[in-house]
Amino acid sequence: MKKKARWLMVGALLGTMFLLSGCFFNIFQTASTVGAGNVALTVGTGALQMTIGNNSSWMLIPQARLTVGLADNIDLGVTTGALVSLNGGSPGWLGAEGDLKFGLFDEPDAFARAIGFGGGYTFIMGGWGAFGEIIFNSNLRVLPIFIAYRPIVPFGADDLTIFHQLAGGLRLRISPQAALYLQADSLNGLISVGVGLEIVF
Repeated sequence: MKKKARWLMVGALLGTMFLLSGCFFNIFQTASTVGAGNVALTVGTGALQMTIGNNSSWMLIPQARLTVGLADNIDLGVTTGALVSLNGGSPGWLGAEGDLKFGLFDEPDAFARAIGFGGGYTFIMGGWGAFGEIIFNSNLRVLPIFIAYRPIVPFGADDLTIFHQLAGGLRLRISPQAALYLQADSLNGLISVGVGLEIVF
């Protein structure tokens, strides 16, 4: 019965996430996986400054990620979010993306590596697209850094186009089930800073 209730909760969270109304998503994840049968919910926001013509505006990017441990070293994740201008205006939905992450190595007192791939329908890709992932993090308590790289391919581009997203920061463990992310992301010249909270249950 517990397992059925957990999967019903996962389904409800996925449905809620898809109904949320940067220009890109911050990469709020490390190479470590959540473990078979576990579920993690990460909520956070990014902030970036956009200039269009002579107008400059700060944007907030609230977002949520749901991760399900399909096996000890395989995670399925879904991310969605919105784009909100601090100068006013209506928030815009950024879309949704999903990914599979495969943990390659995870040593508690050393480091972790993972690769993955995914895709979805997002604002930055101008519609449908796909991406790969290479993620590294330190498991040392004194230096809990992580680095993630994503090559992104938008399907709607006239020619073969690849966007490069690089993220790095700190994953600060609050408890065995919770962690705080502090990071910066770069995507084709756009810089975003972000903060996120991850809870595993």
